[in-house]
Amino acid sequence: MTDEPGRPLGELRQGETVRATVTSHQPWGFTARLDAYEPVGASLDMIRRGAEPGVERLARQLPPVGATVDLVVGEVRDWHHEPWIWVDLTAPGTAEG
Repeated sequence: MTDEPGRPLGELRQGETVRATVTSHQPWGFTARLDAYEPVGASLDMIRRGAEPGVERLARQLPPVGATVDLVVGEVRDWHHEPWIWVDLTAPGTAEG
């Protein structure tokens, strides 16, 4: 792990591809840590997003905890007060037909 500070969360933009490390598996999908950013909780909800081609591929072969994967920022939402935010992730390739 690097000692460099992460990029500020204010730089996260919808549609941006990010590197993330899978931190846990959940019944609905998985949680991840965004590698280049300040610490923040992020998740990919496979139940809600499962019809998207990239997510469907991930669901067939769920990345193990500790794996680093490329994901796409789907939504960044503020919680009740900073610095808590929710980063909704999806997978690359969602525009495939």
